[in-house]
Amino acid sequence: MIITKDSPDKTLPDLPSKDNSPPPYAPSDPSSSSSVPPFAPPDGIQPSNYVSLNQNHHSVEGTYLLDPSLEIPNEFLAPLPDGIESEDSRSNFYGSSNHGNVSAMLYLLNKPMHKSRNKVLLNTCSTHGTVSTCVRRGGLLPAFDLKSKTQNGNVLVKIPRTYRGMITGTTKHGRVWMSDAVSAQAVVFSDVEGTKRIFVGDFKARNDETDDSMVLETVHGIVMIYFENEDLTHPVVKKMKGLLNKFRR
Repeated sequence: MIITKDSPDKTLPDLPSKDNSPPPYAPSDPSSSSSVPPFAPPDGIQPSNYVSLNQNHHSVEGTYLLDPSLEIPNEFLAPLPDGIESEDSRSNFYGSSNHGNVSAMLYLLNKPMHKSRNKVLLNTCSTHGTVSTCVRRGGLLPAFDLKSKTQNGNVLVKIPRTYRGMITGTTKHGRVWMSDAVSAQAVVFSDVEGTKRIFVGDFKARNDETDDSMVLETVHGIVMIYFENEDLTHPVVKKMKGLLNKFRR
């Protein structure tokens, strides 16, 4: 776990403007792989479960390997966050900041679920910061339920190529935006009064109990959805790097 004060979110690209024009670049680069990337958590990260991080003036940033089968003694568990009434609904990962950004890289192990739940529960939120969440797993499982929200910032998620399920994105003064690669796998069922309802993956194979799901919310910001292995480098930056490499040869 890394917690830094007012640290910038290094996973965010240049943000699209808040008007209705297209984003300033298209991250669907031909060199980006559309295949499922290998599941390779960084070395030296111990599995954890029911992680709870709550900061006031600091940002929350870190990489976690989540094992949903891991039993955690009560003395190691934080008090339940506001709005969570029982242990059955405790998040496997909860990251929150009031005046800072939240940036979480989450690797999910396909282990037996705890008690009666059939999904890994993830929650990332801020009040005055940007929230960025990347979820990685080795295949279709484990299914996960992500709630990610902020009031005065952007919400960015990077999902597995194997994602299948609903996405509900809401913004009051921005827009809900998907990369070209995600859009190619998505069906938009409605886009009404700032709320967009989307299904990503094979709709005919859907299973409400085991499908993934995401609820993404902001008030004064943009909701952005990418696949986990998309290259978010701005095309202008790519071109300049290519020219520099040519000069160095």
